[in-house]
Amino acid sequence: MALTPAQIEAAIADLGKDLPQTMGVVIQAAADQAIEDMKNRMDFKHNSPDGVRATIFSTLDETTMTLGITMPAHGYFQNFGVEGVKDKGNTIEGIDELTAAAFGSSPGSTFKFGTKNYGPGPGWGAYYTGFSAQDFMQLELFVDQVADYVNQNLEL
Repeated sequence: MALTPAQIEAAIADLGKDLPQTMGVVIQAAADQAIEDMKNRMDFKHNSPDGVRATIFSTLDETTMTLGITMPAHGYFQNFGVEGVKDKGNTIEGIDELTAAAFGSSPGSTFKFGTKNYGPGPGWGAYYTGFSAQDFMQLELFVDQVADYVNQNLEL
């Protein structure tokens, strides 16, 4: 028996009614998993309670469905590397365009302890030796992982 247009309309009237809320939950869960993957790429000797691993989170604005990553400024330094006061041959990469825009700087800029980027420091090891670039914050990979996790969730 074929359905009439009115029956079809009634059957699909509520289809997707709560989809934005549901999609927000799915996207947030996917972003949280991608953040955990990002944390697993970090190779820090010490993981302090206020360190990058403990303070990096995903954010989701459900009104615009805009996904973001939040972390303290020192997280960006550790991602791209920080020069120490005494050059110890660490790998230092210049910051990328997105980070440069967030810091009001220019792409390729580097950070160094004991400068206006990161004020005079105490007598601790990293101040003298610096941090090698970690490259844990790979934004294209993050986006791909979020998309993969969303798709996996929707397939269930």
